[in-house]
Amino acid sequence: MSKMRYGAVRPLVTTCLALIGLSSLPCRAVDYQPFDWVPLKPGTNVLMAYYEFGKYNEYSNYRTGTVTHDANLDSNTGVLRYLHYNSIFGVTYVLDFILPFGTLSNGRIGGESLGSATGVADPLASIGVWLINDPARRRYLSAVVFVSLPIGSYQKGRPLNLGANRSQTDFQVDFTQGFLDKFTIDVSGDWISYGNNNEAGTGSQSLSQNSTYGVYAWLSYDMTSIVRRVMPTAKQASLSIGYAGTFGGVQKLDGVATGEKTNEQQIRLSYSQFITPTWQATLSISHDIKASGQFKQNFGVLFRLAKLF
Repeated sequence: MSKMRYGAVRPLVTTCLALIGLSSLPCRAVDYQPFDWVPLKPGTNVLMAYYEFGKYNEYSNYRTGTVTHDANLDSNTGVLRYLHYNSIFGVTYVLDFILPFGTLSNGRIGGESLGSATGVADPLASIGVWLINDPARRRYLSAVVFVSLPIGSYQKGRPLNLGANRSQTDFQVDFTQGFLDKFTIDVSGDWISYGNNNEAGTGSQSLSQNSTYGVYAWLSYDMTSIVRRVMPTAKQASLSIGYAGTFGGVQKLDGVATGEKTNEQQIRLSYSQFITPTWQATLSISHDIKASGQFKQNFGVLFRLAKLF
């Protein structure tokens, strides 16, 4: 693989693991790691497994205010993912199938218990294409659409659920550009639209949500030569700093605003390395610098393992 491709296995999905009239986790349909939008060779398959932990200790409702006393939510999320890269008429594309699952626990707002939830979240499927695929200039432009299948674990009337009980579509555009030999920037924007959940709140109410808009950016540095001073057999490695922002997504229950929305700004730090030519490991930590209309994440950690074949 070329130097640009040491991150070219795809992102974590952060699904809307809690979607109700009481509280919701930050809802980012599809997140990604650096170099995820650098395509692999046609015919390549990738199997990926994720684990993500999130600690939330503040809840903000834009109508009623922010709760910091005895507010908590722990999120343990796993993801299984399969990707297939190929080309048609000279255009590279990727098929992507995602199965999230996990546990929400220790949920509280102002001492009021939210209970817990365990099970499978809504699966996602997607197809993406590269409009620009220029390895010589280290330049890539892609577009992708993700569609969720509302078949995840959902029990009406519960404060917390892993399934959303509604459809969700995410259209995303990504641009990657290498510069100054060892640096690369990834930028992305997306638009998420939502169907209605007609079993929300008491179980017979309709939850609607305005569209969410997201912006993401990663600045990466090629660490391979530095790492090899300590580990001569080390493969390609990178260190990245990033930002993610989601905006909009105001929720309404039977037409009345709940005070929840998808307004979040987050900073990240990520390290990725190929352990062998076909095994890649990624470790990423994150922190919300601002969140409104949802729980605020104090600390998050992601571990991703990918196998190329």
